[in-house]
Amino acid sequence: MERRFGSKELPETSRAKFQQATQQPGESLEDWADRVLTLAIPAFRDLPDQFGQREAVSKFCQGCIDSEAGKHACFERPRSIQHAVDLVCHSSGGWQES
Repeated sequence: MERRFGSKELPETSRAKFQQATQQPGESLEDWADRVLTLAIPAFRDLPDQFGQREAVSKFCQGCIDSEAGKHACFERPRSIQHAVDLVCHSSGGWQES
């Protein structure tokens, strides 16, 4: 039944989608982080969760529209995707409310 009604993507296809993802114009950091995590789950489903989390944090930083803030966050070695979001937000001046 799974083959007929929504079979799982091949891991290679999921990984390719994950690798090609970047933050879209108008997409908030939180939405970008959620999308990265959503893409990471099927991409790394056969690997330990810790590996998938590290890959997701790295992809989040590398795929940010503000590449300088993303690079800065990567250098800080964030422990979680939320830590990475906080670092990017802080680097880009996102803590200031308008």
